[in-house]
Amino acid sequence: MDPTLYKDLKVSRGFVYHYFYAPASPGYPTLLFIHGFPSSSYDWHRQVKYFRPKGYGLLVPDTLGSGGTSKPEDPEAFRFALSARDIVDVLDAEGLDKVVGIAHDWGSALLSRLANLFAERFYAFAWIAIGYNPPRPHALDVDGLLTYLEAKTGNSHYGYWKHFSEDDAHRKYEQNIDSFLHLIYPKSPEVWLEWLTPVGKARQWIEENRTTDLPEWLTQEEYNHFRSTLLNGSLKSTFNYYKAAVRSVNAQDDKKIPEEAWTVRKPALFVAALHDAVGTLAVGLPNIEKYVPHAKVVRIDAGHWVQLEATERLNEELRIWIEGLGLHSVKQNL
Repeated sequence: MDPTLYKDLKVSRGFVYHYFYAPASPGYPTLLFIHGFPSSSYDWHRQVKYFRPKGYGLLVPDTLGSGGTSKPEDPEAFRFALSARDIVDVLDAEGLDKVVGIAHDWGSALLSRLANLFAERFYAFAWIAIGYNPPRPHALDVDGLLTYLEAKTGNSHYGYWKHFSEDDAHRKYEQNIDSFLHLIYPKSPEVWLEWLTPVGKARQWIEENRTTDLPEWLTQEEYNHFRSTLLNGSLKSTFNYYKAAVRSVNAQDDKKIPEEAWTVRKPALFVAALHDAVGTLAVGLPNIEKYVPHAKVVRIDAGHWVQLEATERLNEELRIWIEGLGLHSVKQNL
């Protein structure tokens, strides 16, 4: 991604957002790509390379705690309603009335709140691997959720949240950064079933400084970029997404969202990763069917990192869906 196209903006609540912005060619919409954990805007570099020559505008921020964006240490700063307002501040700064939102991982939760709170700023929404996340106005019982998922699906899905949400968890992961990256980007999806989703196994992995084979779809250049980004302080701050979830800091804002806003009425796409041990269809599809019933659902034979593992297929599916929205000749400015 062209470093000269990155900008910095102080948003209304005082944090500085670092983001990539390439304006659209006349008549083309802008695509907003929102990454997840433990990443940065670079997560989408293959999609930027694909869509930019086609004329689409591209807005790709480092989300709060990541890359070149501010890295607060208070989990309260990571409330999705507040981060959603941050993203709208960036849209305003660039004179973008509406965009197409595309998100992955924790970015999918942020895009969900944008859909609830600022639907008028979007033409459409696409969720990759992790689907639409409706408001949760009540405290989260993490242990109860893990037990329920284990009983229903045979996979607790979020067992690693217990360790990731501990106050000093980042220290061991930074110390054994390559072990962490091997866990996050394994060659085999089965590594997550054994070492990430069960409670206590992520801790054991990192304390034993384990490694595994890296996937063929991850280049050494990409690996090095991810590694250097995490070692610049991002890891400590972005673990706050897990602290915020476990401590239910979003409930105070979710209570204020009227139930009619829980349903997404704009065009939508859900790209399901069939080998994702965390974002399984059993977890993601029910919320899509209930709250985004008109969404197009595409199933891709890949693990969690669809944008890297199945780049060509994802890019093509996104292109077909976006072209089907009929947005050419749109006006971009407010």
